Amino acid sequence: MKHQWEEHENCQKLHCPICDGGLSVCKVCGLIEGSLTTDCPGYPCWAEKNEAIYQGKIDFVNGQWVEQSSPHSPAYYQTTRS
Repeated sequence: MKHQWEEHENCQKLHCPICDGGLSVCKVCGLIEGSLTTDCPGYPCWAEKNEAIYQGKIDFVNGQWVEQSSPHSPAYYQTTRS
């Protein structure tokens, strides 16, 4: 399942991070930017999985949780730079 991005129509908020800064937030799973998984798990999991994804410990790929770094995780970029 692909992530479904939060979008605001006619947003009236001053300095909205989604509208002004292009912040990526999945409206299904609630994951955001560096804690995004490769695929969307299809259920809200931000509170439960956010830190492990961000640290590069787990990813959600092809319908299952796996022990690998998501390409959106800061940990992934650290390994590609060394």
